[in-house]
Amino acid sequence: MQAWKFFFITFGCKVNQYETQSLREAWQARGGVECDDPAQADVVCVNSCAITARGERDARNAVFRLRRAAPAARLILTGCAARLFEDFRRHGHEDCVQPDLVLPQGDKRLLLAGPWTEEARAPAEETRAPSYPPFAISGFRRARPVLKVQDGCQHRCTYCIVPLTRGRCLSRPPEDVIAEARRLLLAGHAEIMISGINLRQYGRDHAAFGDFWSLLRRLDAALAPEFAGRGRFRISSLEPSQLDDEGVETLMSCRMLCPQLHISLQHASQPVLRRMGRGHYTAAMLQRAVERLRAHWPVMGLGADIIAGFPGEREEDVACLLDFVRETPFSCAHVFPYSRRPGTAADRFDGHLPQQVKQERAARVRAAVEERRQAFWQAQLALPRMLLAADSPAPGQAPARRRKAVKGVNEFYVPCILPAGAHPGRDLLAVRPLSVTDKGLLVEPLAD
Repeated sequence: MQAWKFFFITFGCKVNQYETQSLREAWQARGGVECDDPAQADVVCVNSCAITARGERDARNAVFRLRRAAPAARLILTGCAARLFEDFRRHGHEDCVQPDLVLPQGDKRLLLAGPWTEEARAPAEETRAPSYPPFAISGFRRARPVLKVQDGCQHRCTYCIVPLTRGRCLSRPPEDVIAEARRLLLAGHAEIMISGINLRQYGRDHAAFGDFWSLLRRLDAALAPEFAGRGRFRISSLEPSQLDDEGVETLMSCRMLCPQLHISLQHASQPVLRRMGRGHYTAAMLQRAVERLRAHWPVMGLGADIIAGFPGEREEDVACLLDFVRETPFSCAHVFPYSRRPGTAADRFDGHLPQQVKQERAARVRAAVEERRQAFWQAQLALPRMLLAADSPAPGQAPARRRKAVKGVNEFYVPCILPAGAHPGRDLLAVRPLSVTDKGLLVEPLAD
């Protein structure tokens, strides 16, 4: 089989990174060789994101840029923004760049057969019942891989376009999830991120699969006897509504789970949550769950996604959000000023705020989060021991000479830095904290 070269550029979420890895492995199995220079590639693939208008614009610009860099290559546009390709066209320019193949997210699976397949030119996905896309991986380019267990979302938050681009909820069979997690652990990956588009909806399309908590219990029961202490799982994102009695009890029972959660919170004011289409939970649900979890996890990391400046947000809503942040033991948060997304319900709402107001409110929330983060990092210095999952080298990569500090994260998802010359290996490394820097904790290995 004659070798051919391909080049990937990936935008967006961890699920997109996972799907690129699956395509990478599939193409390598068909004789493809990945290259770092698009000008040397026979195939160039843009795996796009549409969560924000900026993300869509980034993918559009990449298409234009890569066509110039690799004019003879087969140029493929896929991912969430591909369905919105008509919006990519430069207004007033009939001769805008055209990819050789445009595959919306629902048809991305066709690329597993290779970038040359003629079947990919006329997708027939809409003619058959939706099924979980057959993406699978055996390794990952980064040391901490993503394990995708679910796709799609049917909730339709008013600010989100994902249901349009990724479609309905599709759940991965539990036996496939367990098999892939085992492959990754056996390949030497010490930490795995369990991810999906909306983990709350796992199993809704297949009652026999159970819900996400059932999946997590099965995964832990299958792998903990062999890998507990050598490998661990981290959950990408949960909603407060998932942290009911079953959820909290499952979290406390899992032996391989990091004592850290990231919550898709978005806001603490109930009127704002209702306008976001997220009135099915309250911020108080998160506080109650955290109180219970801290009895089991005396130290736990807690992150959140927060949107400031949503249409109709009042100063009293901002005050509610700030009070909640100050009262909740957050260790980090991603705070975004609301960004209008054409095609969503919120884009048509009244009460849009000036950009300056949105940015100012987001800055105030970030400052409150920063106070909590600094306090959490300082408190980590009292811990006698923590387990580091190094960012590199990934399994299968030749270890480079350690002239620079080695970075990674501990079980609480705090960035950690080993001094230059350290060799963390592929397993979880026991370390102790020495000091706090602006980049994370400076740590040193513990003697065996």
